[in-house]
Amino acid sequence: METSDKSEPEVVCWRDGALDGACLASARYGNHKFDRHLHDELVIVMTEAGAGQCHTRAGSEIAGPGSVLVFGPGEYHSGEVWEGREWIYRAIYLDMEGIGALSAVFSPDARADKPLLIPPGLYQDPHLAGLLVKAHASLDERGCVSLMERQANWWAAMGMLVGRYGRPAEEPVETRREARKMEQVREYVAANYERDISVDELAELVGLSRYYLTRAFCKTFGLPPHAYATQVRLLAAKRMLAAGHTAATAAAAVGFYDQSHLNRLFKRAYGITPGAYAALKPGH
Repeated sequence: METSDKSEPEVVCWRDGALDGACLASARYGNHKFDRHLHDELVIVMTEAGAGQCHTRAGSEIAGPGSVLVFGPGEYHSGEVWEGREWIYRAIYLDMEGIGALSAVFSPDARADKPLLIPPGLYQDPHLAGLLVKAHASLDERGCVSLMERQANWWAAMGMLVGRYGRPAEEPVETRREARKMEQVREYVAANYERDISVDELAELVGLSRYYLTRAFCKTFGLPPHAYATQVRLLAAKRMLAAGHTAATAAAAVGFYDQSHLNRLFKRAYGITPGAYAALKPGH
């Protein structure tokens, strides 16, 4: 991780009671690198100034003003401020409730287990980016903008996003045997992340060698099992911090060695410390 000597990152997060399942954030980063990590929400990022370079399994892309960057739930990514300068952006995090609300409005015939999908990627769309920024900014000024106007801005922006790029989630194709086993391993790790699970335990679970299991898991999900377990622990720690637990309590509960271990990995992944995240503006 590299952090600018000029200033610390500035990140503000909040919720608006007018929206279902949406968390909002405004951020400014100087020279900073984000370690590979994931979110359990759909993430929509609109750059206001500067640029960020983002890396996914599909490759690397540079998000600048006029672009909309989308990450799917569970999609691993990393990145850095482009050329070490500055990246100022607004972001929307939609959990499954929020995605379901979009589906109910814009795709009412979609099944509950097959909600609307915004394919991940970088969209160079200044019109859409401007509308999303306008909606986001009005939600950042709750005391000055009426509820009706905030909701109108939000649904206009979401309507354009879904209308241009949304599509119903496709029925899965017949899953290969190896893929089913890797999904079984991932679910097992997610259910037992508090423990220090061995590769031998996972290999025995699905009847594969340790070497083959590690290679197949990495090929399927983009990172080895131990790195996935770390990401699950970080997400669990975020939920505990948001619920009011201390960093020390969260670190112990989710399986990190100690609080300093959580602090180091949390900041490398999300750009702020657990303490700073816990102190972010509470929801409304």
